[in-house]
Amino acid sequence: MNLMGVPMGNFLLATFLYPGNAACDMLGLGQGDDRMMVRTLVNMLVWNCIAVLIVVAIF
Repeated sequence: MNLMGVPMGNFLLATFLYPGNAACDMLGLGQGDDRMMVRTLVNMLVWNCIAVLIVVAIF
């Protein structure tokens, strides 16, 4: 399945990694271990906060 000419898997991956990639771009980090660690940290914080807010809203 394609979404805007991009395979669905690539679109979902890019959406999931966007917060961390945006933070790394703002910090000016190049490709490497530092970028990977910062991206992982930011993505965990963002997606965990979203998950907690959803659970709080449901219950």
